[in-house]
Amino acid sequence: MQQNKKKRKLAQDIHRAFQIAAPLLSIVYVLMGGVLFFGYLGNLLDQKWDSSPFGVVTGVFIGFGLGIYNMIKVLQHSNRK
Repeated sequence: MQQNKKKRKLAQDIHRAFQIAAPLLSIVYVLMGGVLFFGYLGNLLDQKWDSSPFGVVTGVFIGFGLGIYNMIKVLQHSNRK
C-alpha cells in the first residue's frame, strides 16, 4: 500500500513537471519553425521575382520576430500561473 502511494506521488510529480515544462520547450520549436518557414517563403519569392537575397533575409527576420513575440506571450502566460 505504501509503495502504491509513493508511485502515485511520483507519477503526479512527473506529470506536473511536464505540464510546467511543455510550453517552455515549445518556444524553441516555434522559433525555429517560424524562421525556416518564412525563410522558405522568402526564397520562393526571390525565385519568382529574381530579387535574391532580399526575400530570404526579410522572411528570416519576420520569422524571428514572430518567434520572439510568441516567446514573450508564452513567458507572460507561464508567469501568471
